[in-house]
Amino acid sequence: MKKIIKRSFFKNHFWDRLNVLRAGILGANDGIISVSGIVLGAAGANFDNNTLLITGISGMLAGACSMAGGEWMSVSTQHDVQEKKIESQSERTKTKIQREDMLVPLHAAAASFCSFILGAIIPLIAMCVSTDKWRVANTAVAMVIALTLNAIVSTANTDISTKKTVLRNICIGVATSVITYVIGSIFNVSIS
Repeated sequence: MKKIIKRSFFKNHFWDRLNVLRAGILGANDGIISVSGIVLGAAGANFDNNTLLITGISGMLAGACSMAGGEWMSVSTQHDVQEKKIESQSERTKTKIQREDMLVPLHAAAASFCSFILGAIIPLIAMCVSTDKWRVANTAVAMVIALTLNAIVSTANTDISTKKTVLRNICIGVATSVITYVIGSIFNVSIS
């Protein structure tokens, strides 16, 4: 059994690849939206550039770890269900699960962690390289571009509407950012 698990860990089969793709797309989207919301909320509160950077990096690392942990737990549960199904399969079972079809929790967790960071870096860099006057606008534009690209990649080679996915991504990102910026502005504290 250990040989089978080792082989399936290094060999990425169809269902596991699909699961990794899902985790990667969600991780990137969440990284873009979460960190945009965090840094724009902090910008609304008039934090200085160093505080914005520390806040953004902290949010990025916390979010990436949270996403990876969530994927690990979720896919581990799916893996356990697959194990039980394999153990209980009989000759009369119409749809059989093969060991190579099993999901690997570490794959999904790693994809989610890495893609969250890649997504989060975009608004974080936009915020940090901008002047005070332009940091909110530049971060918002970077977020919209990143969400658009993620939607295009996630719908490539599918029958899913790219326009609808782009619009949905942008609406969620803008709503999140407006809410956090307004809340930050209410607590405008000017840290220097």
